[in-house]
Amino acid sequence: MKHKIAILMAVAVLFMSYQLQAQVLKACQSDYCVDYFNKFKKGSKRGYVQANASLGQFYYIGYGTEKDEDKALKYLNKAARKGEHSSQYLVGVISLVSKENKDVNKAIKYLEKVAKANYKDANYILGTLYINDKVIAKNLEKADFYLAKAYKQKDKRLPELLDSISESLEKNTSSFPKITAIMNKKPLVKGADNNLAWPESHMEVITITSIPLTTVFDEQIATFKRRKKTTGSKLQGKTCAENVGCYQAKLNRQSIDTFFLITSAASGQ
Repeated sequence: MKHKIAILMAVAVLFMSYQLQAQVLKACQSDYCVDYFNKFKKGSKRGYVQANASLGQFYYIGYGTEKDEDKALKYLNKAARKGEHSSQYLVGVISLVSKENKDVNKAIKYLEKVAKANYKDANYILGTLYINDKVIAKNLEKADFYLAKAYKQKDKRLPELLDSISESLEKNTSSFPKITAIMNKKPLVKGADNNLAWPESHMEVITITSIPLTTVFDEQIATFKRRKKTTGSKLQGKTCAENVGCYQAKLNRQSIDTFFLITSAASGQ
């Protein structure tokens, strides 16, 4: 493919939406942050999946502890194996972008898992990965499938990507039946810069300010102090109505317990 394709991988922040104002987890070594880190470590020792999920993020960012990607993946993997979606997503992205712990097969495995749960970033990433052979073997059928899903979700990066490969799409429509069909049904428009863009929406825009991360942490810690009977959930210490996976399925958006942003880029011809 002659067009340069940007593969932008982003882990969504808390309560991600286009009109969202959210807090982002940042490196912190204060006593305040160390105290939260220690409380989550105790929760992890007691076997709480969500404690492992958050602890892995603390290690990756350096919140209440020194940055340690190996330890981050250790705890994220524990949570991911239990079906915790935000951890599966983070393991997938870190395995894709890491220098020391790069594992493309693991990355694809987990990204495809969370794509089934309609993670917007996962669909976009997989679509851009499969459309060329710079990272994994090219698979236009899968590229078409994931890009069509990203289109339905109106991923804000997709118009730029589709603009860059428009010539190839026109010449190879038979290889991209899903994305071609949805683009014909709900076409993009030309923006002021003459590039493809999403049509302007006339719907009312609501801006939501997320609750402080410390409030989220405190609510999680409260669940570590007792054990609850689960109701169809794999996440120990939470009912299905409370756990991240069930909540995310209702919202059809990123996990509410992903607290930081990873951005990486790769390109191919």
